[in-house]
Amino acid sequence: MNTFLWYEMLLQSTDLSRILIIFIGQLILASIFLVIGIKLLRRNRPRPIITLSFLYILTTIGFIFNILHVLIAAIQPENVLLLKVIYFFSFYPLLFSAIFILTFIISILKLGDVFTVKKQLIITLIYGFVTFLIFFIPEGITFTEQSRPIYSWSFFTAIYTSFTIFITIPTIWYSRLLIRTFQDRILKRKLTTFLIGVFGMYLVVYGATLYLTWQNPLFTTIWSVVTFLLMIPSAILIYYGIGREL
Repeated sequence: MNTFLWYEMLLQSTDLSRILIIFIGQLILASIFLVIGIKLLRRNRPRPIITLSFLYILTTIGFIFNILHVLIAAIQPENVLLLKVIYFFSFYPLLFSAIFILTFIISILKLGDVFTVKKQLIITLIYGFVTFLIFFIPEGITFTEQSRPIYSWSFFTAIYTSFTIFITIPTIWYSRLLIRTFQDRILKRKLTTFLIGVFGMYLVVYGATLYLTWQNPLFTTIWSVVTFLLMIPSAILIYYGIGREL
């Protein structure tokens, strides 16, 4: 297949704004997240740093598979099963990565024997399993003729419910405890920076899920810009807030 024909098929399978978001925006995001993840792993690697690095690495994997999904949809749109599998490896890592923010916050609270590696692993596996089950909701994800994913409202509700219960509420709770343990004004400022980044990332999850469920042209256009403007600052704020200091 020559380059021109492949490019023409790509344009037919998706709209121009989506191409820009995925092949420019997400490539930039994937590069930034990968660099931060590598920088974290190149350090002394205490448990909190390893935990936080999974956030960046899994997010990078999700972006890469999303790009692959669009490419294969353009070349082999009839291969529905392959497209579904690749899309799973696109969205699942992005959704699953949030558990590493929560466990990172808990681990830096210095709870000692209370929050052991075993307990951290159990929490991670439970959330991972619950999130995995959501993808088996009947007709939870369907694809348009252009292989663009559309979520059902039941799928939307399941993601919002599980993410709020397992991630958002515990993060708010442990963040309050963490703020109380920081007495130094500079450290509190860094913690605030970190938490702004964290909740910015959570907002991306909520917004992206709504974006793929509510087929409103105005919201789709606005969110396409907002998600890009949220993710890069949030990732950097998390890293420079606390991650770099550990």
